[in-house]
Amino acid sequence: MPFATHVLSEQSGVSAEPSRKVLLVDQAKELRLYLTPLLRAVGCEVVSVDNMLAARAELSRCRPLMVVVDWRVLPADGSPGCAPLRGHAQHGDVPILVVVGDHTPAEMLEACVQGGAEDCLLGPVRITELQARLEVLRERTPGPISLRTMERRTPRTVLVVGEAPNTPGGLGTDLEACGHHLLYASCPEQAVARVAEYGEPIHLLLSRAAVCSAEEMMRVERLRTEARLGRVPTVVVADGDVTEVPMLGQVWLSARTLAPRHLLSRINGQLQRNLAALLVDERVPFVCPVEYREVGSFAWSSCYSSALSPGALFVRTLVPARPGAALELRIHLSTTREVLEGPGLVAWSNPYTARRTASYPLGMGIQFLGMSPRRLMQLRELIRGNSLM
Repeated sequence: MPFATHVLSEQSGVSAEPSRKVLLVDQAKELRLYLTPLLRAVGCEVVSVDNMLAARAELSRCRPLMVVVDWRVLPADGSPGCAPLRGHAQHGDVPILVVVGDHTPAEMLEACVQGGAEDCLLGPVRITELQARLEVLRERTPGPISLRTMERRTPRTVLVVGEAPNTPGGLGTDLEACGHHLLYASCPEQAVARVAEYGEPIHLLLSRAAVCSAEEMMRVERLRTEARLGRVPTVVVADGDVTEVPMLGQVWLSARTLAPRHLLSRINGQLQRNLAALLVDERVPFVCPVEYREVGSFAWSSCYSSALSPGALFVRTLVPARPGAALELRIHLSTTREVLEGPGLVAWSNPYTARRTASYPLGMGIQFLGMSPRRLMQLRELIRGNSLM
């Protein structure tokens, strides 16, 4: 299962005025009895249905602000539970929030990730958590970040030429796991078009090449000129050995002689980011409810993880903590019903925005800090077990 990413289609159907409607999917009707008064108290109009098919039909009648799904309405056959909503032709990009409990089976949570749910709340739902998500969806812009934090922590934009999104073992998926924003292009012509369409600064040009040759270097140089990226750091990763002296402004690396971790470290170095502690090359799919709060705060917030490495936890949420924030973590293990607690640091953060042309994961990467040897051993056992599945 690839690291969870989110790319918004161009035909998003986003209206100028944000909707006040929240679509609530709850077969047992327990959730709607609890959530409806809370949602109405914060100015929302609640539309309730009993199942996913009825929810899909409702999407054809209106565009809600978000869809809140009780995990008990998801199919138990292992199929992607939110797929009927995500596959809607007109409003398939409406954010989906799943409400889960401590007893929710792990396979149900995995179905949420596979089905494209952006967020998860651990019941009983707190009104503060609902308000935070509604504010983000209504404003459709992330909160302000200080310039100093932005310089040190915010993700960079990388143009990748010659590699498709979600390529197994690809550099693009690893860079997305580092929180970076990626533009993918299959050829130089498409790369030029993507740069023009994106309209924002590109921080790195990353190109793939089969061999190292003077012809390939000239091809990369022409791309830099045509895309007006002459001053942008450029890295070319060759499948074979690097035998030629690179042209000025190009850094050539060999995928044959450098391990993925070292390739990633060199590329992040060009981006002036030190993310080696996340160990993204060792991450495995890992889905469970997570609670976190900033050190010194009293309010907990919940979300769910999508991947785990010995150095970090990768979580999905519409409202991640700010980059650089120190957190307290509670990781609810769905299989053993244990709760792992420990400190963490937000290495990168990607909050929800309505319109995106780049590919990147919503949520945040949380670097583990000060884990005890016992906790680290537990994490490694979890990773080993998930890698064998």
